[in-house]
Amino acid sequence: MRFGERLEQLVQRGMLKHHEPSVDEVKQHLDNASNLLKDAKKRDVSPIGRFETANIAAHALLTAAMKMYGYRPEDARGHRNILYQLHKDLIPGAANAANALERALNLRNRSEYDGEAVDITEGFLEDLVKGVASMHEEVTHSFKQFQKGQASKAEKPSANKSKPR
Repeated sequence: MRFGERLEQLVQRGMLKHHEPSVDEVKQHLDNASNLLKDAKKRDVSPIGRFETANIAAHALLTAAMKMYGYRPEDARGHRNILYQLHKDLIPGAANAANALERALNLRNRSEYDGEAVDITEGFLEDLVKGVASMHEEVTHSFKQFQKGQASKAEKPSANKSKPR
């Protein structure tokens, strides 16, 4: 099944909805991710703090990528899981981040929903931060293409406008 068909199935199942984002909206996700990624790289921040900021940065990047495809998750339980499951298709050049993202999501969910203490090792943090940095690079590249596409849409005259006489 092609990625577009998979996205449409998720719309039909009520997990995604169609969304036409503005350039500013997507840029805000990227800006947030950039700032969070910088914080996640700071060694004077606690491991759990670095983990949380890297994880939130990843979520912002996945959201930006999804919106550039013309969709967004429904505001329901499991929306984060959907983004993480689609990671390899949303950001194929950052597929190397998949294992770290999957582990991060599992750790986050165990901590947040089950109240479990989670052990965040320095090695895992390094893998996660590298993965998120790779995602950031690819989503930033995609955003540049998205901006160009949006600019060219804005330049085309609307089909609804009457022709000049």
